[in-house]
This record gives sequence, structure tokens and C-alpha cells, in this order.
Amino acid sequence: MNENILSPNGEQRSDLQEQLDAACQEAAENNDKYLRALAESENMRKRLERLREERMWQQKKRLLTHLLELGDQLEDALQYADAHDPLGAGIRITYEQLQKILNREGVRTLQSVGKAFDPSIHEAVELAGEGPGNPNEVTYEYRKGYMLGGKLLRPARVQVNREG
Repeated sequence: MNENILSPNGEQRSDLQEQLDAACQEAAENNDKYLRALAESENMRKRLERLREERMWQQKKRLLTHLLELGDQLEDALQYADAHDPLGAGIRITYEQLQKILNREGVRTLQSVGKAFDPSIHEAVELAGEGPGNPNEVTYEYRKGYMLGGKLLRPARVQVNREG
């Protein structure tokens, strides 16, 4: 067979060249398929990571929202508790401990009163008559709003001054 490769007959050479070209083309196609599969695998990994992070955020938000509701109830109870009563002191200590836990988790209170109304962080529940303050300014806060890691955890329920 070696003599056929070296033979002056061009047919054997062209047949081998065609086989080589076909093998190179197949190798290029396989390499392309490999690169596409690798890219798809990387995209899938990123999608799953985003999905995992979103689910973690939703679960954390759900739990923290329940804790915020508990904090609202403790805050309401503190309005009626006597500071010198042991029960009132217990409520205050519990409320302060809850606030420390929320702070450790990265929960931050929104400051609303005196600020311009922002529908992305405020929930307007009442319009105030034209009084002191600027139009569209938050004049009273019915329920505190909170942020977590730059995302809205719970909007503040507010009263807004009417436009003039």
C-alpha cells in the first residue's frame, strides 16, 4: 500500500486527501458541538444559580415579613405598656431584641415622613388636606417600610399631602 501512496497515480492521493478533509470537517463540527454544549452548560448553571438566589430571597422575605408583623404588634403593645410595669419592660426587651435580629440580617427601616412620596417604596393610604408641607410629601406613617439588601422588603403605608 505504501507504494500506492507514493505512486504517480493521483487517484490514490486524492482519495486520501478527501478522507483527510472529511475527517478535518468532522473534527471541526465535533469541536463546534462541544463548544456549544459547553456554552449551554454554562448558561444552565447561571440560570440555576439565579433561580436559587431568587428562591432564597423569596423565602427570606417571607420569614422576615412575618417577623416585621410581629415587630408591629410589639410596637403597638409598647404604646399602651407602662414603662415601670414588668410586663411592659418585657415587651420592650423583646422588641429591642427583634430589632437587633433584623439589623443583623440587613433589614433597614425606610425614613418616610417629610420625604417626597415615591410609589416604588410607599403605599399611599390617605391624602391629607392642603396643610403644612410640600405637595406629594409624606406627612404621616401608618406602618414602617423596610429594605433588605437594596430591595424593597415591605412598602411603608403613608399619608400624603395633596398637591397644591
